[in-house]
Amino acid sequence: MPESAVIIKACAGCDQDLEHCHGTAILHVDGIADCSEDPDCRLTAELHRFVISCAEVDCCCDGAGDAPALAAEQAAAS
Repeated sequence: MPESAVIIKACAGCDQDLEHCHGTAILHVDGIADCSEDPDCRLTAELHRFVISCAEVDCCCDGAGDAPALAAEQAAAS
């Protein structure tokens, strides 16, 4: 039988009143990040829970998904 689901009422960032975003940062080649949840979000990629390359969402940036830059952003976000 599958285990029952765990219900989380709030994340640690919310509990501690930390500046953060629950969306995914979409990192472009020029270093700019867009938020998947809020088009008006101005937080850096590091303050998002997840970071993905814009190539993963079929962006037209040249050279999208620079692996070293994305790896650094993903490491900072975790």
